[in-house]
Amino acid sequence: MSNKVLLCQFDNLEFYSYMILSTQLTKNGVGHDIEIITDEESFYNDLSGKYRDFDIIGFYACNADNARILRLAIEIKKRFKNRTVILGGPNPTLNYESIDFNLVDFVCIGDGEFHFADWVSGKHYIEKKNYYNIVCNLSEPFDTKFVTDFNSSPFPSREIYYRKYSFLRNMGVRRFLFSTGCPFKCAYCHNESFRTKFKDDYYKTVLLRDPEKAISEMESVLSKYPADAISFSDDNFCINKKWLFSFLKLYSEKICKPFNMASTVNVLKDDVIDRLHTGNLKTVRIAMETTNERIRKEILRRPNYTNEEFAEVVGKLRKKNVKLVMLNMFCLPTQTLNDCVDTFRFANNNKVIMCTNILVPYKGTSIYKYCLENKLLVNPSADEGDIYASSSYIKGEAMERMVTMQNYTFILNFVSTLIPIILSLSKFKGFRIFSHKLISPINVVGMNYFGYRGLFSFTRLFILGIKTFSSFKRKN
Repeated sequence: MSNKVLLCQFDNLEFYSYMILSTQLTKNGVGHDIEIITDEESFYNDLSGKYRDFDIIGFYACNADNARILRLAIEIKKRFKNRTVILGGPNPTLNYESIDFNLVDFVCIGDGEFHFADWVSGKHYIEKKNYYNIVCNLSEPFDTKFVTDFNSSPFPSREIYYRKYSFLRNMGVRRFLFSTGCPFKCAYCHNESFRTKFKDDYYKTVLLRDPEKAISEMESVLSKYPADAISFSDDNFCINKKWLFSFLKLYSEKICKPFNMASTVNVLKDDVIDRLHTGNLKTVRIAMETTNERIRKEILRRPNYTNEEFAEVVGKLRKKNVKLVMLNMFCLPTQTLNDCVDTFRFANNNKVIMCTNILVPYKGTSIYKYCLENKLLVNPSADEGDIYASSSYIKGEAMERMVTMQNYTFILNFVSTLIPIILSLSKFKGFRIFSHKLISPINVVGMNYFGYRGLFSFTRLFILGIKTFSSFKRKN
């Protein structure tokens, strides 16, 4: 047994969870590597070749990639009977009762950073027994453990990515994550489902890394891997004003690079916007999801804000020369084509960049239960898809037409006169098929281009576009 770990993924970006695991595996003297899978057959060949002495194959299974990962796991177990396959992440944590342990050997329920490195270095995977929250037998006792102090989490090791993938090393934007959890109860998100399912263990709302430690991590990374700009991956960077102001003070003094972030409208008060602007904020991503306030409040259970309040924040950010990227979803329960058109009109009228996707009601979330109870799903037993959906998961021709409208986001965002034309053409099935096959990949690249323009140079944006296009084609 070689005791080596191969951590696998599909997306062309750094996974914070993998970087933390890398830190701990290195500390325990465990050999490991990362693989961004672009071609499945090449991946199997690599398992026979350069990865032939890697005993453990690990996947971070978010809902969007779950079906694809299970397909890979089946093939791995068929071709390489001596390999141990383990899944971690939101999907197996939320849905571990439905895991088929004939396909995978172990699942990590909760946060893997507690026991994974010890599980590997101690060769506990050979025993085929539960090891704390790393589980292979649901009938035997096991723990569920989640981080309760983000300061105790080790700094992530970026070398696992940057020594191998020059695309990520040379991108010029460094991603950081300084919080986990969320206080809101959005129906499509795993956070609220975690709180409901793991009441005794997952009690956190938001955990934050101390500002001093956050800045220390940034200084350490940037000294080794310089960057032109910073991207904060936190779900809501402004959720704690006291923390934010303390962090921005240090950031302005010691880092002061242009940055982008995500937030919600209700926390972007005047003083917060002023501090963000002073700190060098260039782009903010805000999820509106839909202009239909009833759907937003009653079905999606989003934080409480009106369309007018959203527009006011847009105006205030524009005065500070901060670009706003508005995130929206189509094919929501009870959503109509008029709602879809209203969303485009709102983006046009307020001159914001809009990025959209199709709702995928992921198993284990409240929105999935809502769709199941109301018999809205096209195929309740089907494998889950991902945000590059080719069709609606909610029944109805109107929903399929919304998919086509979404395919043209990058155009309709800027050319409002085309909205009624695309809406009318979406009646025809042939046009819907054409739009998905030929327009949808361009749409994905276009949304990324306009969303990131200003943080990346054109050359880097072009490379990002090629990677995004390749990712889209792979997922379809």
